[in-house]
Amino acid sequence: MRRKYKVGLVLIAVLIIFTICVGVSKIFLGNSDKKKSEINITSVDENIKEYGYTLDNRDTRYMRDEFSNLKDILKEREIDYESYAKSLAKLFVIDFYTLNNKVNKYDVGSLEYVVENKKEEFAYKAMDTIYNNIIDNTYNDRKQVLPEITSVDIIDTEKTEFKLNEETKEAYKITMKYTYDKDLGYDKEGVIYLVKNNNKLEVASYTPSIE
Repeated sequence: MRRKYKVGLVLIAVLIIFTICVGVSKIFLGNSDKKKSEINITSVDENIKEYGYTLDNRDTRYMRDEFSNLKDILKEREIDYESYAKSLAKLFVIDFYTLNNKVNKYDVGSLEYVVENKKEEFAYKAMDTIYNNIIDNTYNDRKQVLPEITSVDIIDTEKTEFKLNEETKEAYKITMKYTYDKDLGYDKEGVIYLVKNNNKLEVASYTPSIE
């Protein structure tokens, strides 16, 4: 009788342990499934509708500050186009070189600032170069260290002309220097040309400077 009693206790203990293990595994698997279901989705926080400029929920504080500055510039009755050009050049650099908030190599920044017929070429070039090694972050599980722009300094601004699609456009040539939160070897200087299409400035050319 005592032997059967002991066997019964052992069976009950095994059942209790098994139940606990199943419960714990379900919790962990459930959390894992939940994590997998949390897809990295970008949404728009603000926009300047008349110009097609947007600010996303993932954008950095520095990007937000400069976007706010651009909004103020564009609200004026008489737009200061040199200030507009400088602000847009900064936003271009911030969004393009801040890679730590991009989902993958196809998520190329700053396309909304580029002249329409150059967007595709610009995107492909970015995917083949600076964006090429970005690890996918669809499920917010990326461990890769990627750059974030923390400041952009305007070195020189020149009002000039730029030939675009056989048409000579009023333009601004802006030389810039920029820094990152971590020096990972990315471009630190560049020259950008912004052309004026009606009342809007657009990026017609960007060339990183070779140090």
